[in-house]
Amino acid sequence: MDELLDKSRPGQYVVFAINKQLCALSIEEVMEIIRIQPITDVPEVNDYIAGVINLRGNIIPVVNLRKRYGMEAVSFQKKTRIIIVNDKTGDIGLIVDEVAMVTYVEEENLEPPLDVFNSIEKECFNGFVKREGQLIGILNLKNVLYPAISKEV
Repeated sequence: MDELLDKSRPGQYVVFAINKQLCALSIEEVMEIIRIQPITDVPEVNDYIAGVINLRGNIIPVVNLRKRYGMEAVSFQKKTRIIIVNDKTGDIGLIVDEVAMVTYVEEENLEPPLDVFNSIEKECFNGFVKREGQLIGILNLKNVLYPAISKEV
């Protein structure tokens, strides 16, 4: 992938839950989805960095999305997954409570971030999907992975 997506657009999305909130990433941003596995702690990193995993010989940093968004961390369950995404620096894992589905999103079901949100919340989402009476937040992957850098740019 040449560049992280910075706005929502029609296409396929991986929908997942974080503390019962549905979120999504474009299928183009997702490399694979794996079951939770042993995570090695890394000292002196942001508290939302869970550590690293060894995936087929590759060391991959893992972000706990619950902690990234200030939610209470919980013990991993049977449905807990790691979504492997790729950016310019390599693969990164995102811990989610569960992966719900892969779905196609039509243009008419896309909404931009809401103006009532403060700037931090607007930075988290590229937009929203209206699907079967639910709103699904489309995450801004760049801001999820690099919050400090994203605010400076």
